[in-house]
Amino acid sequence: MFLIVASQFVAAMAAAVTPVHSAEISHGARVYTASYHAQPAVSLREVEPRFANRGAIPVCRWQADLTVNRAVAAQGHAVPAFGKAIHRFAPLSGSYAGSCTAARSQIDAEVARYSKAKSAEAVAVAQQDRAVLMNELDGVRTLTMQGAK
Repeated sequence: MFLIVASQFVAAMAAAVTPVHSAEISHGARVYTASYHAQPAVSLREVEPRFANRGAIPVCRWQADLTVNRAVAAQGHAVPAFGKAIHRFAPLSGSYAGSCTAARSQIDAEVARYSKAKSAEAVAVAQQDRAVLMNELDGVRTLTMQGAK
């Protein structure tokens, strides 16, 4: 369990540093900054198959999910209502003979290659999200204007 949580935290911290795309959107009297991050989350599970006629060798089964997340800020303050996952790539999974601790560097390398291979697609997804974000901003503005009457 600790390996799962630790790997997700490390992956989120690494991805949070470098956005794949950023955009400024002027809407009404405000300027919003949308940042998009491709964040991998790796889950690990160590199993020991039992055989009647031989000793058990641990197997590390893993799965990596790569998600493009949107974060929005207005005037330097985060606007959590508009932050969300906008795309999830097909998961990557595999297994290695031995412990998850021993296989960790190989798993991290595979996830890094997968993230790099999907980077152009992640940028395209982020760029296409502008229209969706504009619609969401319009919807909130419409609701706000109706409430002010």
